[in-house]
Amino acid sequence: MDFIGNDISGGTFTGTVIQAQNVHWGQAAPVRTPRMLLPEPEEFVDRAAPRARLDALLTGRDGRRAPRIVVITGIPGIGKTAVALRWLYDVRDDFPGGQFYADMSPQGPRSPIDPVSVLETFVGQLGTPREERPAGLAGLSAYFRSLTADEPSLMLLDNVVVPAQVRPLLPGAPGSVVVVTSRNRLTGLSVTQPGPDYVTLDALDDDACAQLFGPVAEDGPDGGRDGGQALREVIRACAGLPLAVRIARVRAAEGAEALRELADELTDPQTVWEALSVADEIPYPKVLDVAYSGLDERAAAVWRMLGAHPTGEFAGDLVKRLGGDGRDGAKALRTLVHERLLEPSTAGRYRMNGLVHAYARRLLEDKASSDTAADVIIDWYLERAAAAEALVSDRWRFGSRFAPGGLPTAVFESEAAALDALEPDGENAAAVVALAARTGRDRLTCELAEALRGFFFRRKYHTRWIGVCEQALEAAGRLRDGLVLARMHYETAFALYDRAGDGDNDAARHHYERARALAAGIGHARTASSALEGLGQLALREGRPHDAIALFREATTALGDIEHPRGRALLEYHRGRAHSAAHDHAEAARLLLNARRLFAALTDRHDPAVPRPDRYNEARALTRYAEARLRADRPDEALAGLDEAMTLFPPRVAPKELADAVLLRGDVLAASGDPEGARREWQAALETYTGIGSVKAAGVRLRLAARGVDGASADGASTDGATGGGS
Repeated sequence: MDFIGNDISGGTFTGTVIQAQNVHWGQAAPVRTPRMLLPEPEEFVDRAAPRARLDALLTGRDGRRAPRIVVITGIPGIGKTAVALRWLYDVRDDFPGGQFYADMSPQGPRSPIDPVSVLETFVGQLGTPREERPAGLAGLSAYFRSLTADEPSLMLLDNVVVPAQVRPLLPGAPGSVVVVTSRNRLTGLSVTQPGPDYVTLDALDDDACAQLFGPVAEDGPDGGRDGGQALREVIRACAGLPLAVRIARVRAAEGAEALRELADELTDPQTVWEALSVADEIPYPKVLDVAYSGLDERAAAVWRMLGAHPTGEFAGDLVKRLGGDGRDGAKALRTLVHERLLEPSTAGRYRMNGLVHAYARRLLEDKASSDTAADVIIDWYLERAAAAEALVSDRWRFGSRFAPGGLPTAVFESEAAALDALEPDGENAAAVVALAARTGRDRLTCELAEALRGFFFRRKYHTRWIGVCEQALEAAGRLRDGLVLARMHYETAFALYDRAGDGDNDAARHHYERARALAAGIGHARTASSALEGLGQLALREGRPHDAIALFREATTALGDIEHPRGRALLEYHRGRAHSAAHDHAEAARLLLNARRLFAALTDRHDPAVPRPDRYNEARALTRYAEARLRADRPDEALAGLDEAMTLFPPRVAPKELADAVLLRGDVLAASGDPEGARREWQAALETYTGIGSVKAAGVRLRLAARGVDGASADGASTDGATGGGS
């Protein structure tokens, strides 16, 4: 065996000696436990519901095969990051893998950060030397998963813009939780299983906002009674947004006088944004500036135009119209919802937070833009109201929408569908009338009042209705158009007559007289006849049937030779009512049955070849006929007329009028010796009257209390009220 030697030169050595060409000596760096979360919020109120939802999501995480993703969404300034941080600090001890944090859009939503740079930071926090990190998104993502595979960790990805920012950052341990804050729902995350869970933050209520004010809120009322009122105004103006509340609190810290000054500034559109911009705080306008800058051009334009809408809640179809209808409008709506600038409220409707809406108004700086937005909004409401009104009645109207070709086709399938569609917009419609009046659109104000009559009349929203008429009457006075002024006096009188409250009869008489005089002065026979018809109805209500007969006869004469079958049918109907009240029962029966025949024979006003029977007034005429037959002590004939009338009343369209017929049917049964049947009918009528808030409920309760033992007087069965009258 040959000897192999290895000489070492260069000195004397003791102990272990290692000799090699190249020797690398080192030790793998230990994986560190990151603690990257931002500091825990010092101030935190309410949010019990979203925190409970977050707690519930932790259950069952031990059995998961992938990290749980939780997306916290809400409008800018709602407190998404604060909610996430408070909850993460509460549960961090259950996650030994540590906590990661990254702001995913530090330069705003138009510049989402590249997940590669976030992964580089995360891997560095775990202790990997820079020179040993893999390159590229796929390599870094896989390496990060391997580093975080042993222990579950927490992660907060703040202000995420697009779903692609999230997936590469998921840690490896299946029990991990990744909380994402974003203004939108990041629906793309749902494509790959498992999808995320969602927690949506709503605005704080007033009590929570007052709590967030802390000592300022407590000291406010000490400044006197006005201090408490000022605090309430400030809280209301902050619209439940924690960021706005904190900024306002800084302003209010100097005492009651500063609080009052702040309340004045926050409730003034000209100063609200300066009031929410103070030193040492992120100005709330800046938060919305960032949101606005991230929108595409069309969505930004729609947000601006919504600033002209008088309320912060509206139909999705209006938003689409502002975006140009079609695909463009639908896309703009989706974008605003996606960015949490609009939130769904009820089916097909959306709402905008008060401060977000105020910011939109601020964007409409020039009058031309504001006017354009207002024109589109007003036109949308007018189109729908006019379409519904045309289905309710074929009466004559002065507005251009009711001229041949003025109405779009197929807006609503039926009268009931039209009234149901307008129902959620009843308050908005009244506010839009005020917008038209306030901005000098006087003729449009009057056209809106005219078009809304059918909806208000059928649904009995008298307070809004009369308010609309009063604004239209002022607008008509500014127009100096005799016909429009006469029509607005007539519309106001009709609304007052239909409400029939204290003093309403006298007020209605005044407006009917003014309408009559103005119409006579310009030779407008239809309006003069309608005003006389209204005066006759007032006389009938006041127990002057013979005066009413004379006025209805005069109204018929005023029509002259005008072709107006509907107006003549109505006057025949009213004459029948008046003769019934005068105990001329035979003539009453003849007139009412003839009125029913005339209503059934009506045709379209613009195309006489198209049948357009007025089923509503057919039913009314039969109800009055039954009432006249009961007064004539002919309950059998009355019952037959009522049974037919009740088949003609659409319940959703005319609930009060149908209840009137049911009530009268109970009276007829009581007079026929059927107290049990009468009780059932009265109870049914009572339920409807109570549901719609009718004053007639009290009279029905009296009938039920007596249980029909003595029957009901014929006069007690009166169903006096307005019809869809007017020529």
